[in-house]
Amino acid sequence: MKGRAKGRYRVALAGYYGFGNLGDELLLRASLECLERCGVGREAVVVLSNDPEGTSRNFSVAAVSRWSLSEVRRALRSSDTLLLGGGGLFQDSTSLRSCLWYWGLVRLARLCGARPWALGQSIGPLHRAAARRLTQGALSSCSVLQVRDEPSMKWAERLGLHAVRGEDLALTLAMPAAQITASQKTEERLLLNLRPVPEGEMERFLSIVTPSVNAFKGEVIGVALAEEDEALLKQLRREKQLRLSRVVLVKGLDEVAAIWAWASAAVGMRLHFAVLSALYEIPLAVLPYDPKVTAFAGRADVPCLTDHWAEPRLPRLPAGRETARAGFDGLCRRMLGGA
Repeated sequence: MKGRAKGRYRVALAGYYGFGNLGDELLLRASLECLERCGVGREAVVVLSNDPEGTSRNFSVAAVSRWSLSEVRRALRSSDTLLLGGGGLFQDSTSLRSCLWYWGLVRLARLCGARPWALGQSIGPLHRAAARRLTQGALSSCSVLQVRDEPSMKWAERLGLHAVRGEDLALTLAMPAAQITASQKTEERLLLNLRPVPEGEMERFLSIVTPSVNAFKGEVIGVALAEEDEALLKQLRREKQLRLSRVVLVKGLDEVAAIWAWASAAVGMRLHFAVLSALYEIPLAVLPYDPKVTAFAGRADVPCLTDHWAEPRLPRLPAGRETARAGFDGLCRRMLGGA
């Protein structure tokens, strides 16, 4: 960057990166591409990651351990801004840890002179008063705050935050194509994604999907976006609760096309399973374990399987890829002064 001192970054980028969750790795890729479109090359970005070596290798970017206070402090002192790049960082569905960690990170960034901002965020659920205070304290410090769904906008209003409505960052990604054979075009193929949830809730979801999945005339593929999904799907296959032809753990964008490009339908729980299905224009139904998934289903006009089966429907996204990109890029340029 012109005028940037050697060893200084424009952006320190933080999210749930380096944990082996495909959805969050897609958000990292989309954040980096957004910054590049706005003139901030990867040499001007440092990522806070659970796996800094893997992140640096996979994304050609500098990375430091998010668990090393000295490394994080050094990165923030060397950066103009701190970007919270997508995801549901402020929620207390299981504990206060996520809210507390990102609140502390934003506070440290301010002390280090790195201006905080946020793109494509979810807010909530926030069951505890402490979680609401931490979230309000962190996000009120953001010069730009963009949220990706209506429930998050409502939380922002409740917390007195000035937020801009946007989309999920992954919707800006260009999806890789795949060579499809004549036999693949005619073969029916159902993608099924499940992730761990409390036992009673999983039993309810299984009661909805099992009869239709097991009666499907074609190949049923269990699609895992994280290792915990893979373990669950393999267990259900091993116990013969679900008729799965195979279980696939998808680790990167380069593996996505081989799974989605010739699917007939998709049913799943994770938000980014739904996003990828929408980008590939696959008929979709979701199992709404979280408000962000319910919100996306509403935006895409696809069924939420809350108590009974409904046939997957072709998603209708309200904003095309270029429109979504324009929204993110405008906020990015505003924050970085045109980079």
